[in-house]
Formats: sequence, structure tokens, C-alpha cells
Amino acid sequence: MGGVSQDGRYITTADGSSVKFWDANHFGLVKCYDMPCVVESASLEPKYGNKFIAGGEDMWIRVFDFHTGAEIGCNKGHHGPVHCVRFSPGGESYASGSEDGTIRIWQTGPTNSAEQESSGANLSEVITQQVENVHITNEDKLEAS
Repeated sequence: MGGVSQDGRYITTADGSSVKFWDANHFGLVKCYDMPCVVESASLEPKYGNKFIAGGEDMWIRVFDFHTGAEIGCNKGHHGPVHCVRFSPGGESYASGSEDGTIRIWQTGPTNSAEQESSGANLSEVITQQVENVHITNEDKLEAS
């Protein structure tokens, strides 16, 4: 699963054990990074484009430096393969959806309590079916399928 960057410059694809970034205008490969496991989804941070997230069969959501491919963070909270990951439009959080039937919202950096309470981004929402796709709207609403 992949997506188009917010600025329209890159197409992100997650295929097997690699994440690839393609030039959206010329369709040439820009970057390709090998992943530590089979990945099913990846998302480029929309505000600065300096990091990306990937999730897959090992149940972890990993954060990588876009320029070097180095792993710079890792989150675990799912009990099944991660099928989808997406950054929020502002890049301050990201969502992950898993085969275990949960959606988790992760903060990308430190935040204060008032921001957490108003956005609800520190909460995990439990749903009753396998999650295959997740999208965060411009209004910070969560849509899953």
C-alpha cells in the first residue's frame, strides 16, 4: 500500500521488504530502502518530508529518516500484522491499523497535555474488524476500512 505525498512530489510504495519513493511527475525511482521485515504500508511525513513510517508483519511501526533510511524510532502496540499506516495532514501524529482489529494513534514528538486532550491523539480506538486501510482527514477525523 502506498500514497502520494501532500505536496504531490512523491509516490510512496511498500512492497515486500522495501519502501520506495517515486517521482510523481516523471515516475522515476528516487529512493529505495530495505526494511527489517515484510512491510505492507508506508507514509511520508507531510510537513517537512524528512521522515517516513512503515508497518508490516512484525507488528511494529518504525520511523525512518527519509534522506538516509536510518531507523530513528519504533513503536509496538499491535498484536497482529500492521496493514496500514498514515500521517495526519499536519504530521503531528500518525495512525496504524492492524489485523488485530485496533487502530492506534501515535504522537510524532513531545506535546503538552492540553493538545493531547483536545486532539485525542494519545488514545487508541478499538474496532471489531480487521483494519486494511486508515485515512486521517484534513479535519483530523479518522476513517478506517
